[in-house]
Amino acid sequence: MTAAIVLGDVPALPLHEAGKYVAAAYIVLFALMLVYLSIMAIRMSRIERELGELLEGTQRAAEQPPGAPEPDVQRESTLA
Repeated sequence: MTAAIVLGDVPALPLHEAGKYVAAAYIVLFALMLVYLSIMAIRMSRIERELGELLEGTQRAAEQPPGAPEPDVQRESTLA
């Protein structure tokens, strides 16, 4: 009840003053969306690259005759 009384006494900003705050809020929201989308694009490209490597490895393993020794391939860990 007291919050309603306090908020009732606060005057609203005039439209000529509120416009710059609304514009700033939209700019910040747009910048955050760009950052989020770029992070997701980077992650997706890394996952696609790793998936391609896994698919290539399984195709090579399927082409080898049974009982053949596996080739020694040293790979860097991409876990980060």
